[in-house]
Amino acid sequence: MGKKRRKRKLSLQALRILYFLFQNPSKEICGADMIKELDIASGSLYPILLRLEGQEFVESDWETVDPSEVKRPRRRLYKITSIGIKAAQEAVAEFNTATEQLKPAYEGG
Repeated sequence: MGKKRRKRKLSLQALRILYFLFQNPSKEICGADMIKELDIASGSLYPILLRLEGQEFVESDWETVDPSEVKRPRRRLYKITSIGIKAAQEAVAEFNTATEQLKPAYEGG
């Protein structure tokens, strides 16, 4: 029998990363740029990216440059997948639903 994939809740950090990639779904982004934009430590970012890649929400590949020409190591580039886009959309919908449910409490109703 095939393995049944368990739906795992995403952490707030994972949701931030996924949403960041979701905002530009056709763009490949390196980890260093995510660290700057999201103000997240590399020790947190890369394990989360590995988990997201294992869940098929994100895919990655090495950039195709010659390190001696660009005078730096090659970068690993990350891009959201169609599965990741769906997961991001579901997370946003869940957030919006939760926000709507909490609204009366904040409005004194």
